[in-house]
Amino acid sequence: MTASRATDGEERAERPAATGPRRGRAIPPRDLELRVTLALIDPPIWRLVRVPDHYTLHQLHRVFQLLFGWLDYHLYDFTIGERRFEAPDPEAEGENSTKARLRDFGFEAGDRFTCRYDWGDDWDHDVVVESVHDAEFLADEPRLPLLLGGARAGPHEDAGGPSAYGEMVKALRNKRHSGHRMYRDWAGPLYDPERFDPWLAGQNLTLAAAWGAI
Repeated sequence: MTASRATDGEERAERPAATGPRRGRAIPPRDLELRVTLALIDPPIWRLVRVPDHYTLHQLHRVFQLLFGWLDYHLYDFTIGERRFEAPDPEAEGENSTKARLRDFGFEAGDRFTCRYDWGDDWDHDVVVESVHDAEFLADEPRLPLLLGGARAGPHEDAGGPSAYGEMVKALRNKRHSGHRMYRDWAGPLYDPERFDPWLAGQNLTLAAAWGAI
């Protein structure tokens, strides 16, 4: 797999993935705008978020957990180009996600990578770098992630993956469906697959980052 870059209306062109930071020159701080979409779900569940490029992949994983409402029960991995990253563990086969920072990959607008959460349900997050910006910040203030938009509620933990989630949504929409009551009891009375509250999700993200939980 290689990272790719594309413009609207054009086919995405393949390009080699970055292998690491350029030696011998300082890299100015940047912010990345990332569009993150859960694969194989229609209508799509997506988020647009701005993150500082000093974040590690492990920190980015925590951002995704907050934005989609996951509870961090399961393993995850990132695939960037031909490289694979995991949380540090004696049995991990991928590179250490806590040691790889976003700035290490030289991302530019149009680049893509993936994050898989829960190796049983296989929630694949397709990530596209929408834009890259020089960071604007004060030296005595932390750079925090910022939610810019999104659509639809994230699936529940252990919902069974995209296909099973789709069946659950169908049942919740139809009170005559044989599984409606079961799914409603399991999902809870307030869960609405179509409802996403960007203000609340953004507040949770900002507070978690400000309190050092990312």
